[in-house]
Amino acid sequence: MVEPGTRIADHPTVRFGEGNHPLVIVPGLSDALQGDETPRFVQLLLERYYMRALADDFDVYIVSRPRELADGVTTRELAAGYASVLSEIGPADVLGMSMGGLIAQYLAIDHPENVQNLVIALAGPHLSASGREAVTEWRDAARDGRWGEVHLSTVDATYSSAGKRAAYGVLLKLPGVIKEPPYPDDFINSAQACLDHDSGDELADIDSQTLTLGGEQDVLFDASDLRWMAETIPNAETHILKDTGHGAFEEQRRAFSGAITSFLLASDSE
Repeated sequence: MVEPGTRIADHPTVRFGEGNHPLVIVPGLSDALQGDETPRFVQLLLERYYMRALADDFDVYIVSRPRELADGVTTRELAAGYASVLSEIGPADVLGMSMGGLIAQYLAIDHPENVQNLVIALAGPHLSASGREAVTEWRDAARDGRWGEVHLSTVDATYSSAGKRAAYGVLLKLPGVIKEPPYPDDFINSAQACLDHDSGDELADIDSQTLTLGGEQDVLFDASDLRWMAETIPNAETHILKDTGHGAFEEQRRAFSGAITSFLLASDSE
């Protein structure tokens, strides 16, 4: 059952799951489009659809970032905020997805004391060339208030399936679906933080057992970079899903969640 309205160290948090071992999930860039609280229907989607496979084995915390982020905020600074969250929760496995994967890298580098096992999903040490182009366009569109363009373009970049792109495209074009987010500068500042991120020289400092997980067709982060990360981080392995891209969490939901669960359960038992 979802535990609504939770805040940990000023981070809005959705909590659910039947397991005893805590798993902290750091979400992607789209988290910056949310308001102060995650809508109830989104909470239920997370619990009963997107993260359903994780709920059986873990005490899941999906931890959003604080609202009204400072101009020039970095993924390293955001990681320090998540370190405060982990200080309250205690030792936990960490799953960072997309922008959350960038933040999770610095969380493990700078604040390893409460990071047990680490999954860096749908994220590399930096954006790919096509990823930089896409995120720059989203940032600039957001600055101009072109939120319809932001939403539609992120769908195109996320899903490799033409069917998914078409379905979400139709949904987003319905009247009233796309609105200016409550904190528009949060998206702009978060996009810039993604553009500025490059952790390549420090990945060897990660001590946690680590899984790098992504899609072969991801246009935002090259699969080759995820493989390189697994070779660079001392205790790491990689799992690249074929025939999917940045939307692997949905397009291959069972395989995506299964890889995470298998890795974490095996690592927790060691």
